Amino acid sequence: TTREAMTMSETPSPSSHPTLRPPEDDDPPLGRDADGTPAGSPSAHCNSGSGSAPRSATPRPASASSPSAAKESVLRFLLLPSHVGVILLLEFLDTFRSFGLRFVQYNYVTNEFGITDARAGALLGIKGFVDTFFGLAGSILVDRYGVRKVTIAALSVAIIGRSLLAFGRTNASLYLALFLFSPCGDALLGVGLYMVALKKLTTPSTRPLVFALSYATFTLAGALTDVLVDGMRGGLEDLTVGEHIPGLAGVYTPLRQFVVVTWVVVLLTFVVAYCFLEDWTVIDLDDPEDDNSIPQQNDGGTDGETSEGEFEE
Repeated sequence: TTREAMTMSETPSPSSHPTLRPPEDDDPPLGRDADGTPAGSPSAHCNSGSGSAPRSATPRPASASSPSAAKESVLRFLLLPSHVGVILLLEFLDTFRSFGLRFVQYNYVTNEFGITDARAGALLGIKGFVDTFFGLAGSILVDRYGVRKVTIAALSVAIIGRSLLAFGRTNASLYLALFLFSPCGDALLGVGLYMVALKKLTTPSTRPLVFALSYATFTLAGALTDVLVDGMRGGLEDLTVGEHIPGLAGVYTPLRQFVVVTWVVVLLTFVVAYCFLEDWTVIDLDDPEDDNSIPQQNDGGTDGETSEGEFEE
């Protein structure tokens, strides 16, 4: 029957049980393997099954939350060049400047300049296309002229464009800011200038930490910008500037006041970049991705030739 068949199949065969035999003279001592090593040592093999692999003696890596990992992160942070702090500050200010305008630009164009929704959408769409073109051109300029020169030039143009947006009252000033000065300034600043600077200031061991700090700075600036926009729009009143200040007279709504704040941030960013930003590079000879290798020359060789294991610029 089926039950009997199952009972017979479950009955272990005699060959499945280990056979006990009395010890012999050539057997290894108790607690030792055949080669004399202690049982359970890293070099001991597991012979309970046929074809079984030896146990690995490689220690397990410490978890990321262990005290040693935290100590290592602190040490890597202390090894960072002081110029990394300047780059992170510039990235914070640049993110505030960029997000500050993105959050309010649609409402700002329609409410402050009296442009319809359909026309504002068309203008901002054209601006986005122009920004993309200048962003691609900016990547080439960074590779050719360096981070400092491109940053200062872009901020100089961005100051003019943000001034026209913050204090201009005519459609002509709006068009100049959206289609000329903003692409030549703001778009060039959005090509990852500061990521390139951080890449040059770090080594493979410190680069992940610095990029994590960069992302945290980016996120913090965006969050503070959002909070400040809501706070100023809901808690401020219109501000009227008299005719005694040429070029600045008029009514400043809370929305325009926030754009003026972003204009101040652009000025501050320019001052910090002009005074402290430098094109410094930290060279790690063990980094295979380092593009700033120290050039080597061979005896009797031509320029540009290097021997095996040497670096070429």
